[in-house]
This record gives sequence, C-alpha cells and structure tokens, in this order.
Amino acid sequence: MRKDTKGQPSEQSLDRRQLLQALGAGGMIAIAGCTGDGNGDGTGTADGNSGDGGNGDDGGQSIQFLTMGVGDNIKQFFEENNAAFEEEYGVNVEFTSVTWDNARQTVNNRVDGGQAPDVSRWPARWIPQLVGKGALEPVDDLMDGEFGEKFAEGVANGTMYNGSHYGVPWAASNKCLYYNKDVFEAAGLDPENPSLDTWQDMLSAAKTITESGEVSVPALGLAGADAIETGSQYYHYHWSYGADLVDDEGMPVVNSDGAAEALSFYADLHLEHGVTQASPLSSTRQDIRQLFENGDLGMVIGHVYTGLNITESQEKGEVDFEYGIAQVPKGPEGRYSLFTIDTLGILSQSEHKDIARDLIRFYFDEERRFQYSKQKGFLPVVKAVGEREYFSESKNWGPFVEAGQYARARPKLSNFSQFNDRMVQAIQEALADQKSPQKALDDAQSDLEDAMS
Repeated sequence: MRKDTKGQPSEQSLDRRQLLQALGAGGMIAIAGCTGDGNGDGTGTADGNSGDGGNGDDGGQSIQFLTMGVGDNIKQFFEENNAAFEEEYGVNVEFTSVTWDNARQTVNNRVDGGQAPDVSRWPARWIPQLVGKGALEPVDDLMDGEFGEKFAEGVANGTMYNGSHYGVPWAASNKCLYYNKDVFEAAGLDPENPSLDTWQDMLSAAKTITESGEVSVPALGLAGADAIETGSQYYHYHWSYGADLVDDEGMPVVNSDGAAEALSFYADLHLEHGVTQASPLSSTRQDIRQLFENGDLGMVIGHVYTGLNITESQEKGEVDFEYGIAQVPKGPEGRYSLFTIDTLGILSQSEHKDIARDLIRFYFDEERRFQYSKQKGFLPVVKAVGEREYFSESKNWGPFVEAGQYARARPKLSNFSQFNDRMVQAIQEALADQKSPQKALDDAQSDLEDAMS
C-alpha cells in the first residue's frame, strides 16, 4: 500500500496545450542549465553587455565572451585570465556571466536582436537549436587539426552536429553515488564496503538506515521538483531498466514496460518505502546535494564537486563527517552515468571570428585547463590534463574517471528542454501518487508523439 503524500506538482508544470505550442515552435531556442555550478548561481544579470562587437571605452577592439554559472569558486580564474588575454592580444574582453535561469532569455534576446556575443559557452545539446537559427559558426578548422588532438575522440564527437563541429569541448561532467560513512556506521552498515552495486542494494541500505534508531537523517535524497535537473536525476533509473527516451528517428519512446518499472521504483522510494527526505516534490537536485554536503543525508547521486565542496568544508572546520563514493547503481539492464559536455562556440554574428579563435586557443592552454577543472569541479576535457596525478590518484576524481565507461548523454533534440519538461511532469505525477507510473508515462508519450510529429 502506498503511503499518502501531500505533495503536488508545481502549478508551473507544462500542460498539454503549452507542450504542443513549445515543441511545435521549432525555431525557439530551449536553453536550460547543464553541467551546472558547484554553487548553483552566477554573477551577472540577464541583460549582459550591449553585444555590438564594437570598441571598448579606451578605443581598443573588443570581444564579447558570455558564459553561465560563474560562482565564487571560479570567478577569480576568469578575471585573471581575461586580463592576461587583454594584455597579450591588445583586445578588450567584455565578459558577462548570467545565471542558468536567465540563460535562455539572454541568448534568445541577443541572437534574435542581432546582438549575439562573439564567444559563448553552452551545453552541447543546445547545438541543434542554435544551428537551426543559423546562429553558430562551424569550427572544423580548429577541431580537425592539431588543436583537436587535445581531446579524446568521444569528447570531441560530443560537439558534432550534421557532420561538423559547432564548438570546442569546454567541460564535462558525470555522476556517482555518494554515501555518508558516519551514517552507514551508525546504522550498522560497513562504511568501507557498503555493497551498493544495484538499485536493490541501495534500497536495502536505505531501509536499514531508516529503520535504525541510531540515525536521525533521511537515508536517500530524491529530486522531484519542477526543474530540469529532476529529469537528469531520474534518467539513471530509466536507462538502467532498458528504457530509452527517443528512438533512432528521434521520436519518443518513453512508456515502455522497462520505463514504467523504473518510474515505479523511483516513486516507491518515497511513497512505498519512505526512505527519502520528507518532500521530494519540492526538492531540486541542488537541495538534496546541499543536504548531503551538510551531513544531513545518507546517500545522494551527485557530481564530483559535491566531494570537492565537502573536502573544502572539512578543511575549514565547517563539517565533520566522512563520505565515500560508489558508482551509480545498476538496474536489470545495466549501469549508466549521465554524461554532459559543455562547448565553447563562436556566434555567426561575430565580426571578430579570428580573435574569437584566439580566445579559444588561449583558454585551452594545458595549465589553464588544469586550473579550470581543478577549481570548477569538472572532469578534464583535455587528455593531457586528465593524465595528471591530481586526477588519477584523487579520492574525489578517481570514481568519476571510472564512471566514464558508463557514460550516457541526453538525446540531441532541438526542443529537448520542452521534452524534458514533459518527462518531469510525468515523474511528478507518479511521485504525487496522482497517476500510476504507467499512466503518467502513457500520457507523456501521447503528448510527445502529437507534439513531435
């Protein structure tokens, strides 16, 4: 018997009419956060700079560089390196960072208004949307030469669309399962050999923690809020049950038997087993990550920066617990770790494409790439950087390097953000016990078929 829940999906969930309008629009750029930020926020505003590609205040030539999610952990990196580029090339760098929440509006406004930046960073899955608007410059001249050899083939291929590279790999991330060793020990579980290979293993450990009289924190963090990241947390389960999101023709296939089993398991972690935090429907990925980083959660699926943040807090004396990292559990049909690549691209509107290429080459100096990955908390995209001992022998980085063999990316759809919104709605309907998992996915399949055909 399922337990009652008072949680309800947000009123902002996409309804069927809105979905059809959004997916049918075609030309609309759907932009939402990707690899994210350890702090979850940026330093700029939605307005950005004027974007005219003209001269700076001192009369020198300017290049506009737009990125997202520059938090305190990486702000100084950009300040120092932008200044170094200005000095070396005699060019003013007009640098703007916006929050991921504002990214969609900012890029749409600037591209559609003829004020696109010269260089910008975004998730690789946005490439089809931007190419469809004629907004991106191919960079095959960079990626097919010696510069392109910096990257592993799989990473480099992540920037390709319709046979051309439309960006340079900027950052990569995947996920693992974190567990609180102190919580495991208090519950009578072995903190050094936790047995978390499968979802059933994870559930068993979560039940033991929940039933223990020695533990007062929730056993498992589950994302269920009306946010893009709810999909990215759930897809590990979906794929591991043999389900997919789209077929080879790019059409939706979200309601298979395996998909229903996966969503049933996901929802029952809260509704049937009661091993999660109290309110998954109001919890974002960032919320549950923060709970774990504070020592207030037994397990969570997270990026490498979760461990980096905890290590930093330990050194400052802000938290006092030990954690371990395991691979994302496997399901009946395998194990998958959501893999995301961000790219650095050149906008077609740029009047300074040669300088834009200089800026890209500048930022892919090996030492700069090492510092960026180290400070930001992303897997290195440059092969030589990944081979450094800092990554290969690290407690935090080692498991994520291993997780590369289980990597799986979201499908490249020009309207993936709307597609994902509809999937999140189905997840919320199941978590709220409003619909059975099969019914929630059947309805999503029907809406997506209508919209995408």
